[in-house]
Amino acid sequence: MNGLGVVAVLAALGIAGCQEAVAIAEPEAGPATSQPAEGPGVAFDHAAGLRMRPCDEETPRCSVLFDPTAEEFMRDLVRVQMFAGPLETVAAAEAGFERNAEGRLMTTYGRFEPVAVEAFEVNGKPGLRAVVTCGISDPETGFHAAAGECLWAVVSDGTQSVVISSSGFGNGLDAAEAAVRSIRFTPD
Repeated sequence: MNGLGVVAVLAALGIAGCQEAVAIAEPEAGPATSQPAEGPGVAFDHAAGLRMRPCDEETPRCSVLFDPTAEEFMRDLVRVQMFAGPLETVAAAEAGFERNAEGRLMTTYGRFEPVAVEAFEVNGKPGLRAVVTCGISDPETGFHAAAGECLWAVVSDGTQSVVISSSGFGNGLDAAEAAVRSIRFTPD
């Protein structure tokens, strides 16, 4: 996963594949396995059929990658938000990535013990990522405090950083990892 640049997934406030960034639009019908998308300042790839929308709350420069065909409680897959600032500053403030007493970068987010953060690079940009145990809820069985795995990733161009976080469900983790592997910064 290090070489894949999974950290950039959340940074994908928008989606754009190996092609130039394009405005968010309905995916084309057909057998395509990925679609480009974009948002303020970043672009990334995602599976065909997934869509982007602004975050529900009044959060600036924030988008959600969602699956309109999934059960309602599993629709939102990935949250992508841009912040001004360099990698480690934004990673500490927005993803809980902090150095422990030995100087090792760990995440304070998630359940149980802190998880080691891994550095990676995607499209020439540095990133940091960690997968943590997190809670999930479903309407049939309720809340499960440690039943999910959430990816937290931060990628930076030196002056701005994108934070990507996934839902605790498997479809969210897969979508976040795909976005991180293909993230790239674009003009706003």
